[in-house]
Amino acid sequence: MIHTADPSRQRYADILTSNLHDFVREVRTIDLVDLVGFIRFQSFGAIEDLLQSSTELLFKEGTLTFAWRAGVDMDWGDIPTVTLGMEFRNIAVSVFFDLSLRAFEQSVDIAGILFDKPFDDFPTRALRLTEALADARLPTRVSLGSSALRLPPGAEY
Repeated sequence: MIHTADPSRQRYADILTSNLHDFVREVRTIDLVDLVGFIRFQSFGAIEDLLQSSTELLFKEGTLTFAWRAGVDMDWGDIPTVTLGMEFRNIAVSVFFDLSLRAFEQSVDIAGILFDKPFDDFPTRALRLTEALADARLPTRVSLGSSALRLPPGAEY
């Protein structure tokens, strides 16, 4: 497991952040007031359900999960920050991290990362993480939009 003093920690966070854009976009559809309320009242089951719905179209089941840790930093005159404890597990790579969301930005803080086999060099570990993230993604679904509702010319209901 890497520890917080590991110099490659930020590089892992950058890899993870770049692979979570779609997930973050989905999380941002959750009403902020509701999310803050769930965090304040420690309704972690409700948060887990909301986050699971944000992952189900993007990642394989069980690969990106809520770790039942959350916090809110919210003061008068300041932009609120919501922090969600998350876990990523796939292809013998496990990452434990905090996802922090602010109005127009997000960040990832890696608490630890485990690989099934020890690798001495960062490029190999980074490749393993990237491969695990790619494998965890569900295939992109193409939206047919309104064209799927059109009947062929001359067809009737």
